[in-house]
Amino acid sequence: MDYRILKLTAYEKIVFRLSAVGAGILLGWIFYDNLIPGIIIGILLTFSENKYKEFLIAKRKETLLMQFKDLLYSLSSAVSTGRSLGQAIDESINFWRGTYDENDYIIKELKLMSKKMRESNISDIDTFKDFAERSDLDDVRDFMMVCKTCKETGADFTAAIDRGSEIIENKIDIERELKSITAQKKFESKIVALAPIVMILAIKLLSPSYMIPLYETNAGEIVSTVSLALTASGFIAIERVNKIEI
Repeated sequence: MDYRILKLTAYEKIVFRLSAVGAGILLGWIFYDNLIPGIIIGILLTFSENKYKEFLIAKRKETLLMQFKDLLYSLSSAVSTGRSLGQAIDESINFWRGTYDENDYIIKELKLMSKKMRESNISDIDTFKDFAERSDLDDVRDFMMVCKTCKETGADFTAAIDRGSEIIENKIDIERELKSITAQKKFESKIVALAPIVMILAIKLLSPSYMIPLYETNAGEIVSTVSLALTASGFIAIERVNKIEI
């Protein structure tokens, strides 16, 4: 599996596009009280499919990263008892089977690496290098480079793997902690960004006559368009501000 690429199934595409059009129609009804602007907004939202795929890819890679953090523990433990990297990979399959099922990314990757080493006679470093490239995770690349450097220079493999694993695990923990800290602020920011939509919807439902100038005048349509644009900009800004990389 190449974790850098995601192809939506036909069903997933249909669900996404129907959801986008549905959301557009709802926004059109709230801001313009008109079906046509809603359909236009919905069609425009369908063009965000790539952004949706990027979101799914990011979530998939985040899951893989957390599983890789667990893998570092078993690899480091096995190497510290005198096992080679290849042997540590083989032992990690059974080690994590009680925690992860056969469909989890890390189990699939361990089985694939083991198969390549056993059947295709590919070195443990090369199999890990392939995993690092497909995962597109800096932490996996860093670990692979530690292993590769030790093999090439004859450095203390056990000490290097142990220290490298510790540093990478700490980095992952810090990143997860920072994301946890900002999660509440991110949620609060989204609530603020949704405020205009909620306010307009509440007034529309409770006092429909109060919204007539907004829906039936050119000035009202301009105000609605500006409000919608600012709301969309707010969501985009929130996503960018809350991206954390270490």
